[in-house]
Amino acid sequence: MAAKLQTYTTPSDGTNNRLVAENAEFYQRTLLERLQDALFFMKYGKKTTIPRHAGATTSWRRLQMPAVTTTAIVEGVTPTGIDLTIDKVSATVQQFGTYTKLTDFIDLVGLDPLLTEVSGMFGDHAGMTMDIIVRDIIVAGTNGQFAGAKASRALLVAGDKISAAEIQKARATMVKNNVKKIKLPNGNMGYLAFVHPDTVTQIMNLTEWAAQNTYVDNSNRETGIAGQLYGIYFMETTTAPVFVNGGAGGNLAGKSIIIIGADAFGIPDIGGSSKPEILVYTEGNTENPLALYSTVAWKSCFTAAILQPLAIIRLEVLDV
Repeated sequence: MAAKLQTYTTPSDGTNNRLVAENAEFYQRTLLERLQDALFFMKYGKKTTIPRHAGATTSWRRLQMPAVTTTAIVEGVTPTGIDLTIDKVSATVQQFGTYTKLTDFIDLVGLDPLLTEVSGMFGDHAGMTMDIIVRDIIVAGTNGQFAGAKASRALLVAGDKISAAEIQKARATMVKNNVKKIKLPNGNMGYLAFVHPDTVTQIMNLTEWAAQNTYVDNSNRETGIAGQLYGIYFMETTTAPVFVNGGAGGNLAGKSIIIIGADAFGIPDIGGSSKPEILVYTEGNTENPLALYSTVAWKSCFTAAILQPLAIIRLEVLDV
């Protein structure tokens, strides 16, 4: 994902408190390098572009598959047609972002290195923020699977952890729902699961995982990657949902594994505004007449929407 950098200065007397083009480019690159590692959910949304000056809302059309036609056509007789069912999914983008102040005293002792660090940190901050916003939207899907064949999170009991059977069940659900596969990080086609590191540890201790990653392909075992099992690729991310109120007593901790297929959710973009933008003010203005501080900020304008509810499974498991 690309990012844009805007720098704002006012006419000066030749002092060096403004960002030159070379520095501006360097700060932008710092933001990008750290942002790439922070995005997970954002990468796999179906992108839709909204033209500038065309409002903040967009919509998708989803055609429902009609029942199959099994009646033969009678010679010379036009058969009765079928009516299409079209679902409309709408989403309205919003702006997100934040900023920080750097005092003029910092400028005296070396402002540029700190600007670099803040730009990099804001790359992480922007990525984490955007990822969590998208995650919270898609985790609200209604297609839930609860370990141990339970009907809800409140019914989970100790021992309802991730297992090969749960992974197979999730895969079967996707196949039965005719969910199309997506291109996985390893280049294969399959379904993608966003998994918390704690759950990845449990997966790597499964006998089935060890068999796949020891006797068939040991590259994942050597590199410590969760890899693929039963056609589901496990992507490790700290932004995978966690909960602490599971079980009948409401006090058991666990994780929600989000499994997606093709076109599961969409991310609208107004003229590239979903790309995080970093803004640096290095001189005074009417609100800062003594130039006592500089500011560094990031902002992005985006949202997400579930497009295919059946293409998202929320598999909930306990830690114990």
